Amino acid sequence: MSGHGNGTELDFGQAYRKAADFCVIQDRCVSELQLKFIGWGIDRSYTANIISKLIEEGFIDEKRFAFNYAGGKFRINGWGKLKIAASLRARNIPALLIQQALSSFQMDEYTSFLSTLLQKKLRQLGGDTNQNRQKAVFFAASRGFEQGLITEFLHDIDLSDF
Repeated sequence: MSGHGNGTELDFGQAYRKAADFCVIQDRCVSELQLKFIGWGIDRSYTANIISKLIEEGFIDEKRFAFNYAGGKFRINGWGKLKIAASLRARNIPALLIQQALSSFQMDEYTSFLSTLLQKKLRQLGGDTNQNRQKAVFFAASRGFEQGLITEFLHDIDLSDF
């Protein structure tokens, strides 16, 4: 398999530069880079040394990745902590880093988003009925929000708004 698409293998320096360029575009974690190496056809004997050098030079920082990934998935995609944690676990991010990244969320911002999400969903469904509440619970849970918080907010929603 070739690294350039023209039949030539990448040497260590070329593979390192390609990986560094990939990491400069956005924060990456080690597992994402390992998958890219396979796709690029980089010699397996280079990968550990390239990753070590990228970490040493600050191109890869799994703590920074976890914090930025978690914040982005919450603020941009509207994911809850459970879905973010599962996605970080799938990327082999250590549990301590996941916990730290999720605990960095401002709880008032997090709960306010969930409350708004539930209210919007109930309006979209046509009002506050038991069936619509069940649908709203499923919707928020599928976005990765905690069952206890969902139930708490649905209990507190003012029925006169619908």
